[in-house]
Amino acid sequence: MNNLPIFSGGYSLRNRSCLPDKPGIYFVIDEHNQILYIGLAKNLRSRWGGRSHHRYKQLARKGLDKIYLCYVEVPEPELKTLEKAYIEQLKPPLNDAKVKQYLPKKSPKLSDLQRLLKVANTPHFPACQLTTRNGVTVPREDWDMIRGFIVGIDETQDVPHILIICQQNMGELLWNRTTHRTKKRFCSYDEEIRCFWVNLRSVVFVFAELFSSEFAEPVFKAVYPHLMDCNTFGVTAKKLTNLTVLSQVLSEVNEGLLEFELTRLAYLIKVTYRLKLLPDDFQFDEKKTW
Repeated sequence: MNNLPIFSGGYSLRNRSCLPDKPGIYFVIDEHNQILYIGLAKNLRSRWGGRSHHRYKQLARKGLDKIYLCYVEVPEPELKTLEKAYIEQLKPPLNDAKVKQYLPKKSPKLSDLQRLLKVANTPHFPACQLTTRNGVTVPREDWDMIRGFIVGIDETQDVPHILIICQQNMGELLWNRTTHRTKKRFCSYDEEIRCFWVNLRSVVFVFAELFSSEFAEPVFKAVYPHLMDCNTFGVTAKKLTNLTVLSQVLSEVNEGLLEFELTRLAYLIKVTYRLKLLPDDFQFDEKKTW
């Protein structure tokens, strides 16, 4: 935002007791740097002490570590004038909202999908950033540092299917969801195509795990130059920008694969011809994900 003040400091909602016992204007900011609320306090620490603030419960639903209280120390006589000026300039949404109007909660299904996409885009842990090739320990290649990528979208189904190819180290995370007490309702394993499904009702995500290195290495190495970051689902993920490259490498990978990998390869070759690149402006109905 333009003309933001220079904050004197700031703390997460969880650490609100660290606020100074001084007068000032406070700015409630979320994890996306959006200013939600502006207020004044003759004593910042007392104003947010315990759970006494009238917005505390509403903001806490968003997450104690995802809401921040930034402040500007202001002489007490100037509090009301500056508070009014900041509200008029920045127009925070909660200043005009009723207290009972909670911040929207996120669907647990969508939250879990975002975790999976985030893991897929996260490099290996430092301890795993080396590998052994021909008996020699060497750093992993750039293409071997990602765990998965979005291939494209199949709109020929009743519900759009989005295909994600991932490496073996995603498999355990996916499998655990299929046996989890609540997550198994929307996470499942398809025995026929040997893939994991995350069903958000308005869209289905199909995770195809490439188990063996003979399968994963040529695929990830070929597509890596054609991957780009996207933020379609609220987290940064990598998506493919050239389906032809994937089709070509899949047609060349056929040696050293186990029987179940051949089944997965046949599915990928078949579905790739139905896929389209995922549009940058792709939208899905989040209300249906509950």
